[in-house]
Amino acid sequence: MVEIKNPLYNCVAPSTQTVHADSHMRVTSDVSPAISVSTTFEYAQSAIDACNYGPDQRHVYSRESTPTNLKVEAVLSTVTEGHAVLFGSGLTAALAVLIHYKPKKIALSECYFGIRKVLEKYQSLVPGVQVVGSECAYDGVDLVWIESPLNPTGEVKDIGSYALRAHAAGAILVVDATLAPPPLSYPFRQGADVVVHSATKYLGGHSDLLAGVVVTRTAKAAETMRVDRYTLGLGAGSLENWLLLRSLRTLSIRVKQQSLTAARIVALLESHRRNAVVTTCHTPSAMELSLGRFITSVRHATLQLNGAHCNNNIALQHPEGFGAVFSVTFASKAHALFIARQLRLHRFATSLGGVESLVDWRHGWDAAAEPTQLRISIGLEGYDDLANDWKQALLALDDSEKKAAAKL
Repeated sequence: MVEIKNPLYNCVAPSTQTVHADSHMRVTSDVSPAISVSTTFEYAQSAIDACNYGPDQRHVYSRESTPTNLKVEAVLSTVTEGHAVLFGSGLTAALAVLIHYKPKKIALSECYFGIRKVLEKYQSLVPGVQVVGSECAYDGVDLVWIESPLNPTGEVKDIGSYALRAHAAGAILVVDATLAPPPLSYPFRQGADVVVHSATKYLGGHSDLLAGVVVTRTAKAAETMRVDRYTLGLGAGSLENWLLLRSLRTLSIRVKQQSLTAARIVALLESHRRNAVVTTCHTPSAMELSLGRFITSVRHATLQLNGAHCNNNIALQHPEGFGAVFSVTFASKAHALFIARQLRLHRFATSLGGVESLVDWRHGWDAAAEPTQLRISIGLEGYDDLANDWKQALLALDDSEKKAAAKL
């Protein structure tokens, strides 16, 4: 049978990997892979267990494998520097990790609320499972789950430090790196044992598919997870496989540009916030007050580099830039919702990682989220256009508040 990973592409650029890492699986002359929708495949004439798709591939039933599924996993395995298994969603991928490792005590960092829901379901099915914080002592912990970058702030964890603590305790370290796919981060380099992505986000990148990925260090672990996927029917559909393969071709160029633009927008909004503060050395102008007086905080990994608790390791983790998600907190819930509805180039919708910029009020989904906070996902629009969009929204908020105050 064909090997999923082609070692010829281990040392080329990520943009080359995502275009060519599945080329050894090419059977037809199609330049763009066809959409394979068949659920079943005819046996070879020579023997039931012989290859029936080209010289070295065998497909029987789509719940087990399809030609497109193998191509997707080949590209993902190469670009993530591991062994990738594709699932039907990010949360399904998380469940697959728990099914595979069967942890009894889990150390969990701040994370997407959906992951907490999956853990609660796992606890209901497996009595006695404990969940503690990732900053607690790891006595008896057999699995550590961290999210880096964090949703919704885009701030980064020092993966290496968690790996040292987890391995000293004999635990597995799982890193949810959804918000910083390759080439922005490679958690295996910092000691992660398993990497998880919601492929719905940046890997898919076009807001048109649901999928999740588990990447393991060993081919054996990945193969066991494929058996679990087949047994439980946890795989992604045929169209989702094809859409994801299409999206991966442009992954590197997309996320690097989104990262650059996000860093500039974060710097702009943070400067608005700072310039609106009166200090002994600075008295804000009328325009500075209008643009920044309602912003109470901006959070993103780039701002961690300048903070009092700066950790140089986080910069080393992201040599190609940080993720394109960050959060902005306002003085009130009403201010946050006004901005979300006033922005014109940022669609007011949930999710992240697509080519379009999105603004989301996370409190509407997650009661634990701050009601004054917005999550921003930067897309591929031009920086100047997004900056102007923020300017008009902030000035509209200021004007609205001035008019309301005049009526009092």
